[in-house]
Amino acid sequence: MNHTETLAQERIRTSALQRIIGSPATPALLVLLIALSMASIKLARFHFDPISFVLIDGSFVHLLARSFPSLDVPMDVPAYRAQRILLSALAAPFGPYEAWALIGLNVLSLVAGTYALARLAVRHRMPAILGAFFGLWIGALFVVEMDLTEVLAYGLVLWGILCWEADRRLLAGLLCGLAVLAKETTVLYGIAFLLAGGSWDWRARLRFGVLALGPGLIWQLVLLLTFGETGITAAGTRGAPAEHMLPIVGLLGATTVADWAWGVQIMWVLVPSLAALLWGGYLLWVERFPPVGWALIANGLFVISLPGASTNYMAHSARIGLAVVVALAWAIVRTRRPLLGLAALGLALAPLALFRVETYF
Repeated sequence: MNHTETLAQERIRTSALQRIIGSPATPALLVLLIALSMASIKLARFHFDPISFVLIDGSFVHLLARSFPSLDVPMDVPAYRAQRILLSALAAPFGPYEAWALIGLNVLSLVAGTYALARLAVRHRMPAILGAFFGLWIGALFVVEMDLTEVLAYGLVLWGILCWEADRRLLAGLLCGLAVLAKETTVLYGIAFLLAGGSWDWRARLRFGVLALGPGLIWQLVLLLTFGETGITAAGTRGAPAEHMLPIVGLLGATTVADWAWGVQIMWVLVPSLAALLWGGYLLWVERFPPVGWALIANGLFVISLPGASTNYMAHSARIGLAVVVALAWAIVRTRRPLLGLAALGLALAPLALFRVETYF
């Protein structure tokens, strides 16, 4: 083989490697392997009993999946818990295997959300590996390990963002509307899109609003007729009392069960939320990047205002912090800041590297 042929083959191998590294499927596959490994380790520790994943709020997801379409299950704040119905509804058709279905659906949602973010990154000529910022965020892994709903909700939001960027706005609205049925706080993204649509005529804005807000409003009406109150009013009075949601107070004053978790929570929840709030203001008023700016401001303000009840366990605040993680990831790829993106990915990986896995799970 002569020198020219050797160089040609090396170029082919290099090109193939670049395609693999640059493919959105690569970070999705990485996240799939890690999620399956962590789930398998936990299942092995508990004799492959899927009920071992039913922790904290995941117990309500499990009960609703078993009873769906009936909402008549024992819950502390029924309307508040039942407003996050989508994951339970998707698992319900699996009958006696619904506990396994919840695990599978969350792993699938984690991988799908990673893939959507990686595609968004590639669309803006950013490294595909940034998709792992979502899939390997410690809060997202908490969700998978505890049968919670945030990964499904914010995975749908990421697909909605991808559709918005591709100018498929009605599909983006529909995905945002479905996300609200998984986690009510994702409504902030639908509102961000509506606020940013300054050039829309009223008909286009109305169509998007019906798709993005309609499913949530209809379900809140069902909750009102069933329980005598909506999930939103139940949240404001008993779930997460509105008077306790004061900026920064809940996170700074958190009495975490593990003493070391306070500092970790500040670094991985409060600091990103403050950064989102400040960056959102800059993007909105200086660089003119709506709806990214509105998404950063709304979700940053929401997370820094978490009440004490949501900050006593890092598992609570880190998974709620996915609201900010998605907004930051969108801003990073939309403004094409690769170094900031790699730094954010490092921030996501640090909790897995600094602490033993069993510390969290």
